[in-house]
Amino acid sequence: MQRIHSKLVLGINLCLAIIPAIVLGILILKYSLNVPIQDQWQISAIFEKVNTRTLSFSDLMAQHNESRKFFPRLIFIALAFLTKWNIRYEMLVIFLLACIVAVNIYLLNRLTINTSSIKSLTIALVSNIFIFSAVQYENWLWGIQIVVFIPIACITTCILIAYSRLNNTAKFLICMLLATISTFSYANGLLAWVIVLPVLALAKLKSWSDILKNIKLYILWIIGLIANIALYFYDYQKPLSHPNPVESIQYPDQIFQYFLAFIGTALGIGSSIQPLNNSIILGSITITLFICLCSYVLWQIKDHQIRSQTIGWIMLGSYTIISALVTSFGRVSFGIEQALSSRYTTFSTYLIISIIHLMIIVGEDWRKKEYLLINRSLFSKIICWFLGIITVLQIHNFTYSIEKMQSWRQNYLKYKGCLLLINFTHDNCQNLIDSYYFESHRQRARYLTEMGFLHPGLIQTNRIQDLVDTNNEREVKGIFEKLEFIGGNNLLATGWAIFTDTGLPVDAIVLSYDNSQGESIVSAVADMTISRPYLVKEFKSQKYFKSGWQKVLSTHKFPQGNLNVKAWALDTDTAKFYQIPGVHIVNKNGQNLSVLSGN
Repeated sequence: MQRIHSKLVLGINLCLAIIPAIVLGILILKYSLNVPIQDQWQISAIFEKVNTRTLSFSDLMAQHNESRKFFPRLIFIALAFLTKWNIRYEMLVIFLLACIVAVNIYLLNRLTINTSSIKSLTIALVSNIFIFSAVQYENWLWGIQIVVFIPIACITTCILIAYSRLNNTAKFLICMLLATISTFSYANGLLAWVIVLPVLALAKLKSWSDILKNIKLYILWIIGLIANIALYFYDYQKPLSHPNPVESIQYPDQIFQYFLAFIGTALGIGSSIQPLNNSIILGSITITLFICLCSYVLWQIKDHQIRSQTIGWIMLGSYTIISALVTSFGRVSFGIEQALSSRYTTFSTYLIISIIHLMIIVGEDWRKKEYLLINRSLFSKIICWFLGIITVLQIHNFTYSIEKMQSWRQNYLKYKGCLLLINFTHDNCQNLIDSYYFESHRQRARYLTEMGFLHPGLIQTNRIQDLVDTNNEREVKGIFEKLEFIGGNNLLATGWAIFTDTGLPVDAIVLSYDNSQGESIVSAVADMTISRPYLVKEFKSQKYFKSGWQKVLSTHKFPQGNLNVKAWALDTDTAKFYQIPGVHIVNKNGQNLSVLSGN
């Protein structure tokens, strides 16, 4: 009976440990979009070269910002041609890489902490809350961020290999391969060579006299590092848009604040009051804890057991610290607030995970050696309090993260609407599609549509009647409320709309005017997610709060005479239009403009 009870408890703990991954998977499915954004346009250039059979090794090795994304490019190409570039599959790879990291962390936990399976799974639950934290929403919802997860997946795998029973030669060769993959995936991937070597050297070392037995392998490792650096920096050019890190030295106080904020972002980013200050404070506490724990290990450096148990976690934490230092020097010119970027929480997370495990190992060692006169029960309570506090902070960030994910999705739905209409909406979409790259994006989007790599493909006509969903597969609730003359031949259009099947704001609102043949012609894409608190009261539902839209319409393309102005909801998955109730009549007489009526 007791055995059955133990298995039941173990099963419950296992289910709890994987809940963070399940929750994140659901969030990715809910908020992800199949649309290329930002740097993905540069990546998409290689698809054309593959299609025309002109792809070369130099294309795969080409510098992108500070990175050489050779291995991610191979993944992007494979996924693109297997899925017609369904970008959600890139997000699936990101999720799977995070799962690899989580498994590595759990196995390392089992190898370095002498405790029961139930307690190990409890520790894994807390670790997974951070590994699969929604505060990393930019990285979860942006397919190109595969590049961010490859290095940490390689590093944690190498650390695990260092603790394995493989012979030293096999360990070094496998880790050199993984370090090379890490290097040519992302800018900070080079850190793998620095992070992994001490673990390979010390994880199984019982006597300092044995360290020179692997001198040939250390030399081989250094040769591998030099070769990687030489290849990486061959013909390297500093990105013109990025500041010079050397110039940052004149701002030491700002670098220090940026560094602390970077470290503390994973815990403090969700604060509604002074998130920067809170992140700096939490970063200070975090780095102090790590230094104290490392100091204890250094004090006990002759004890091969504590040395072996901790070296993997110390180097995992060092990955965060070195990443924070490099980023601080390279990005502080953009402002200290930039350290709060959601993208950086994927790096700062691993220092917290390192501290969690180091506290347990060091605390247990301290207690056993009777440096600390407390019983096991009190020691366990201290650990539980610490885990509880950081978990509460992380869960507090969850609400903030969900709001950011919702905002991310809504913003990029409008962006996708602009993209689908890029042949017809140049003037009013430049705030979403950088005007500098607008024409190149348009040409690339046309080619991707021909390849079947852009879903549902660019809209080929500006006549909305040709694209109306005559089957009424979706229903829109809303109204085109007002059309007001605001001077300068401009009109302000306002309204609200939701899709009834989802209860969410429509993907995008497109405004049209009638041409001389009475056809509705695309005019502009409206600004979305305008607050409508009165609708919440009227319909007694929070889903209406961000259902508003508005747009300043330029009328220089409007024909003379009376014409109808209409609003349409665009489903960006099908490129189908649904008319919003309400039509407004405008009279254009020469340069004179007036709104006659609306219904």
